[in-house]
Amino acid sequence: MTHRAVGAFAQALVACVAAAACGPGALSGDSDSGAAAADDAKDAASAGEPGAPAAPGSDPTPYRPWSLIVLPDTQAYAFDHPELFAAQTTWIAANAEALGVRYVLHVGDVTEWNTTDEWLVARGAFDALDGVVPYAIVPGNHDYDLAQVRASRLTEFFGVEDARAMPTFGATYEPDRLDSSFHTFDAAGERWLILALEWGPRPDVLAWAGAVLDAHPDHRAIVLTHAYLYGDDTRYDWTVHGDAQTFSPHFYPPPTWPEVTDGEQIWQALIAPRDQVHLVLSGHVVDDGVGRLTSTTDAGAQVHQLLANYQDRAHGGAAYLRILTFFEHAVQVRTYSPWLDAFDDAPEQQFVLPRDGW
Repeated sequence: MTHRAVGAFAQALVACVAAAACGPGALSGDSDSGAAAADDAKDAASAGEPGAPAAPGSDPTPYRPWSLIVLPDTQAYAFDHPELFAAQTTWIAANAEALGVRYVLHVGDVTEWNTTDEWLVARGAFDALDGVVPYAIVPGNHDYDLAQVRASRLTEFFGVEDARAMPTFGATYEPDRLDSSFHTFDAAGERWLILALEWGPRPDVLAWAGAVLDAHPDHRAIVLTHAYLYGDDTRYDWTVHGDAQTFSPHFYPPPTWPEVTDGEQIWQALIAPRDQVHLVLSGHVVDDGVGRLTSTTDAGAQVHQLLANYQDRAHGGAAYLRILTFFEHAVQVRTYSPWLDAFDDAPEQQFVLPRDGW
C-alpha cells in the first residue's frame, strides 16, 4: 500500500487548523464534507469572521488552534512492521507546522521484546521528528528487561542529553534515566506541562511528579503513562478489581517491578489533590483498546482520561494515531492512519471534550 503524506480529510483538517477558523464541529468524517469545511474555514478567515472587530473590553486576539499527536503502543511495528512506524512519524513531520503540533506523546510499549533491533527501528522512526517537533516517550511493560529491576532500555536509545537539547525539556526523576520526565511548552497564550511517567510509577516517582506540579502552579498539565485507564472506562484499581482487570501493574511480580502503582493510586496521590491536570493519556489495554473517563478533582478541576491502543488491528495497529486539536473551549479527538490514509469515524474514535474552566 502506498503511503501518502496527507489524504483528503487530513488536508481538510490541516487547512482548517492552519486558518484558525474552524471550531471542533467543523469537520465531519466524510472526506468531501471535510474538504468543504476546509474551504469554508479559509473563506471565513479571509473574510475576517474569526478575527472580526472585538467588542469593547474584549480580547481582540482569536484563540489559534493547536495540536498534540498521541502515538499508541507501537510494539508490533518495532518487531514486525517498521514501515508503519515510519509512516506515522514521517506524516507527523510533514504536517507538524500546518497542524500546529506542539508535542508528540508516546504512551509506551515502544517495543515488543525489548531487543536492540526493535529499539533501532524506534530510534530511526523518531529521527524524522528531531528538529521538527519535540516528543515525550514513556516505557511500557514490554520495554523492560524482566530479569532486572526497572531496567528499561529507553535511555540507551533516547538519551537524557539528547532530551535536554529540546528547549521544552524540564528534568528527569533520575538524572541518568529518561523513564520519568517533565516537559513544558506554550500554546495559544497558555502554559502547559507534560508529566511523562514510567510504567506503574513508584510512589517516590509520584511524589516527585507532585512536586513538579506544585512548582508550576500556572501551568495546565497532562499526565502520560502506559497503564492507567482500563477498557471498561474505569481506572485500573487492584484493590477493588484485582486481576479481573487484566494485566494490571500489580499483576506483574518482582523482581522487575517491586513497587508499582495503578491508575486509581495515581489519581488519588497525584491528580485528585490538585487542580492542574486536565488530561491523562495511556495505552496498554488490548481488545478494542479504547476507553474514556471524565472525573473531577477535589478542587473541582475537570480531568479527561483517555485510553488508546490499536495493536489488535491489522499489522499491529494499522498505524492509527490520535490527533488532539485544542480550541478555546474544547478539544477535538480524531483517530487517523497515515498508512491507510483514513480516519476511524466510530463514536469512540472521534469525539469532542469540553474544556470547562481550563
